[in-house]
Amino acid sequence: MSAQEKYVSLLELANANGTSYELTEGTDGALIVTGTAPSAEAKQQLWDEYERLDPEFRSGDLILNIGLADAAGGGGHTHTVESGDSLSKIASEYGIQWKAIWDANRDILNHPDKIYPGQELKIPI
Repeated sequence: MSAQEKYVSLLELANANGTSYELTEGTDGALIVTGTAPSAEAKQQLWDEYERLDPEFRSGDLILNIGLADAAGGGGHTHTVESGDSLSKIASEYGIQWKAIWDANRDILNHPDKIYPGQELKIPI
């Protein structure tokens, strides 16, 4: 089963809740969904469906990069890692899933459990 087939319910939900998105394929074969949700609720619905399909976000076959339509253009949010931080802890501070931070920072992170004080992480809100 392809990633697109596996995540068809997520894509159908995106269509139903007004999220605009594009699909691309990552170098590792992962399905990359990049788009804009019309509301925080719509965005959370997508993350909830992703979690239902891949409960611990461990399969690595989907990168979900969804922003909000009302987020005015600026450079986005960042977070400087402090001692004792984890992706889960940081995510809870911003009201998002840890997987969103992981996906947004794959260019600088090699493993979701290995973050270090001083790193500047992009926060996809």
